Amino acid sequence: MGKFLLRYMPVILWMILMFSFSARSDLPVNGTVAEDFFSKKFAHVLEYILLMLLMYRAVGIKNPAKAFLFSIIFAFTDEIHQLFVPFRAGKLWDVGIDSIGLVISTLIIIKHQLWNSSLLVAPLKKLKQ
Repeated sequence: MGKFLLRYMPVILWMILMFSFSARSDLPVNGTVAEDFFSKKFAHVLEYILLMLLMYRAVGIKNPAKAFLFSIIFAFTDEIHQLFVPFRAGKLWDVGIDSIGLVISTLIIIKHQLWNSSLLVAPLKKLKQ
C-alpha cells in the first residue's frame, strides 16, 4: 500500500486540483478575448504535460502508452464533468488541446529516455544483454 501511495498520490492530488478548477464557473478573464483564449489553452497544455509525467512516474513502465491512455481518459471525463458545471461547456476541442500536452510529455519521455531515470519511483531493472 505504501508503494501505491508513493506512486499515485501526486497523480491523484494533481487530478483533484485540475478537477476543482474545472468545477469553477467563475474563471477570470485574462485581457482581450484572444489573450484569454490562448492563456487558457496554454494552461490546458501545461496541466496535461504535468499530468502525463506524474502518471508515467506512477505507472512505472517503460512504455508511456499506458500513462497516455489513462491521461486521455481523464481529459475526456473532465470535459464530461464540465457539461454539468453552470456557464461551462465540455468540448471535444479541449481534449485535443489536452492531447498536445500529452504528446509533448511523451516526446520528452522518449527523447530523454526517462524510463532509465529517477523519475520512476521504482525503476524497472534493465534487461541483461
